[in-house]
Amino acid sequence: MTIRTIIYAALLAAVTAILAQIAIPLPGGVPFTLQVLAVFLGILLFSKKSFWGMLTYLILGAIGLPVFANAHGGLGSIIGPTGGYLLGFLVSAYVGGLILELSNFKLWGQIAALVVAIVIIYTLGVAQLAIVLKLPLPKAIAAGALPFIPFDLLKGVLAILITTPLEKSFKNAGINLHD
Repeated sequence: MTIRTIIYAALLAAVTAILAQIAIPLPGGVPFTLQVLAVFLGILLFSKKSFWGMLTYLILGAIGLPVFANAHGGLGSIIGPTGGYLLGFLVSAYVGGLILELSNFKLWGQIAALVVAIVIIYTLGVAQLAIVLKLPLPKAIAAGALPFIPFDLLKGVLAILITTPLEKSFKNAGINLHD
């Protein structure tokens, strides 16, 4: 791992922690947050290296720092009802980043990476929600995925729109994010 990857990981963990605090409680126990936007931005800016940022974020939360939604932290957040989403961030960062790299960073690859990422997040999140709360799968899907689909689609579009000028700014500063 390079110093650059460590810096990207720290930056992504910090951005994710900040965006996690923008949380709106919803019925069903899963809050609306901007964490997924951070995951999307990480994938698009750092590709599969975003895995390290999400791992850093999870480690910081696991040791008790209040980096998760509503300033929560600790292992209870990871093994609790919404912990599957957190684990989904980690898996989706790597898989989405890999898809993006395989597409040679094309627009279709960006879209595919984000779609696969959100499917991974929803799958792991809904599964853990159902298991921990002993919910039937349709109820878990209704509480933990359906209300978020339109917002997450919007977050994906926003992430793509944001990363284009960000990458240009980094490139003008002599920083190639995809080394």
